[in-house]
Amino acid sequence: MEVHRCRFVEYQPATINTMDFTPASVKHTQLAVGRANGDIELWDPRWNYRLEKVIPGGHGQSVESLVWAHQSILVSTDTYDDPKEMEDALKQQLAQPPRLFSSSLNPYIVEWDPVTLTAKKTVDSNGGSVWCLAVNSNGTRLAAGCEDGCIRLFDISDDQLEYIRSFESQKGRILSISWGPDDSYIVTGGSDSSVRKWNVQHGRTTHRMTVDKKNKEATMVWSVVATKHNTIISGDSLGHLMFWDSELGTMKQSIKAHAADILSVVVSRDGNMVFSSGVDRKLLSCKRVQSQKDKKKTAPGTWTTVGNRRYHYHDVRTLALDERPGINSIVSGGVDCELVVSPAMEFPRLIQNRLPPFARKYLVSISKSHKLVMAQIFDTISIWRLGQAGPLDLDTKGSIPDMYVPHKFLAKLQLKDDCYITSAALSENAQWIAACDVENVRLFSLQHQDEESGQLTVKKMRSFELSLAAYLAKNNLALGAHHVVFTPSSDKLIVVTVESKILVIDLSHWDQGEFEVLAEFGQHTPDAHSQHSTGTVINIAVSEDGQWLATGDDHGNTYVFSLDSLKRHFTVPRMSFPQTTLSFNAFRPNELLVAYANNTFRIYDVEHKCQTSWSKKHMDQQDSLLARQRDRIRGVIYNPANKNDIVLYGSQFMAKVDMSTSSKGKKGNQHKRKADQVDSNNNAPIVNEKQRSSLDVSLTVSYQQILHCDFIDKNSMVMVERRKESVLENLPPSFYHARFNK
Repeated sequence: MEVHRCRFVEYQPATINTMDFTPASVKHTQLAVGRANGDIELWDPRWNYRLEKVIPGGHGQSVESLVWAHQSILVSTDTYDDPKEMEDALKQQLAQPPRLFSSSLNPYIVEWDPVTLTAKKTVDSNGGSVWCLAVNSNGTRLAAGCEDGCIRLFDISDDQLEYIRSFESQKGRILSISWGPDDSYIVTGGSDSSVRKWNVQHGRTTHRMTVDKKNKEATMVWSVVATKHNTIISGDSLGHLMFWDSELGTMKQSIKAHAADILSVVVSRDGNMVFSSGVDRKLLSCKRVQSQKDKKKTAPGTWTTVGNRRYHYHDVRTLALDERPGINSIVSGGVDCELVVSPAMEFPRLIQNRLPPFARKYLVSISKSHKLVMAQIFDTISIWRLGQAGPLDLDTKGSIPDMYVPHKFLAKLQLKDDCYITSAALSENAQWIAACDVENVRLFSLQHQDEESGQLTVKKMRSFELSLAAYLAKNNLALGAHHVVFTPSSDKLIVVTVESKILVIDLSHWDQGEFEVLAEFGQHTPDAHSQHSTGTVINIAVSEDGQWLATGDDHGNTYVFSLDSLKRHFTVPRMSFPQTTLSFNAFRPNELLVAYANNTFRIYDVEHKCQTSWSKKHMDQQDSLLARQRDRIRGVIYNPANKNDIVLYGSQFMAKVDMSTSSKGKKGNQHKRKADQVDSNNNAPIVNEKQRSSLDVSLTVSYQQILHCDFIDKNSMVMVERRKESVLENLPPSFYHARFNK
């Protein structure tokens, strides 16, 4: 097989600056990850940490702090006449989704909408850069530590974001902040070598605790946390992990935990376990220990080191801890752009899980007929032409053909918007490029001036922008979008707006300046009378014959639309686990493959609105080689040389499934099909069926990390890779730690 291993896409992920788990009162746990380029990633920890969606960043929008808030109390109780009414109101309040706030190196605090992936509310701190944020335990107050040394307090109860007051000023900026367990005080760490305890009612300092200095230079207190047992824990730039008495303001214990700056400290909810990490890349765990004598006196006990590990290649800037049984994770991230998840309660005994640094999909688009590769990197779009090689010696194993036409860089298009690109697509006829962000949708025309030189001329279609803007304004829709994709015939453009409306736009009369919106599908955005909330479209696929369009959202809803009749045709049954990708078979366009977060998949005949017979025979794939992979399925491709094979790939594996083999399952493993269960929320069937036949899977891990993969001809495959070493070599030097053999 001919493989174009393309490593020219120099995609460099941004540094991970901050992370936060949703509060315990939220049913669906999420991990929010803020990066230095302004991106905010939302991860689902239930299925081996699956990337759900990304709130796009922009120029100068480095996320320095990120917090979730979930209101767990009723603020105004006087309006309720009886306890039952108050109880129902509290249940309704707890059922509300959590709110996400972030701050950058600018004076603004932003609340984000996780559905539209846009800013929902913004407030000016009036104190310069906001270095840190903290939410109280019941989710009604937001405290911000600012550049001018002041704490600003904001009211976030009942969907508000309003300034309350400022605390008295201190010398130097506030680098870290935390609420006390009972919300009666706030603890801050500053750039003036001090830890301060603040009275929330009066806004004044009650205790000032000074950390050690070296050579009379100020020590930075990068992280503080207030926990139970009257304890405040701080981590500073000297590597000291210090434990303070919150009532007396005196130091209980100091541990020289790290060889350099401690950048993050997190503590368990019971206050008995602490994790710290920083510049020396070491993740350290400490545990509170009580002797029999201390237990009799109810003394707080002492802290001892449990163990440490070095999982990262560079500075660790942030930690996130959730020790609940269903999650049980300590997550670390930093300059090496990689998330590492370790079991929290068993640390450091069990093995860690390294999440893919390139978890985003739809970064690359290919024109098979013209052998063009297009990649989107933040705010730029780059295009290359694939090279050509000599004949391959099939008799010699591992032979490499001579390259007589190397790949060639053709064009680079840089958008001038403040927001980064959410989606970009290259049409199959190489005539169009579509790109969108949360504020704009653009269409560009490609003109090939000279086939030999490969020169391209890119022209913006302003008539398209005017036509689309007029339609969106008429229908009260925002200008931005989450997805753009062309049909294989390149005569239609599919646009998914930020409200999850799906637009089908005709491109056949472009030469007359006409771009008609043929249809608008609103199945992902229920009306006001529906009990369901709007879902964000995360997966989209178009059949090879251009007849079918499939879309899936983060609520598990998958719809199939007919592009001939321009109507909804089929609703795919919901599963009890989320989907990861959608794909139509290139040779049987009526077959839709839906892959799920547990690395299983189903195949549906969308024309007859049922599951295929092969898929029914291979219902349960929990024990297959594919299901045992930690990495999730991110794409599906089909080889024209063998139409009975499908190839599924993730960031670190490729798996070929032979669909022509007969059943290999034992008779004892065959079960009758169970009746479909009905989900009470949306009345859609939840499939729960047993295995009838095992899968014939061949798996390889020769390619890493995979950004995109596709077949362009028989036994000719394009593999777009980005090696982890290529990312690390672009990073600045890390902290030097000498090692000696003992």
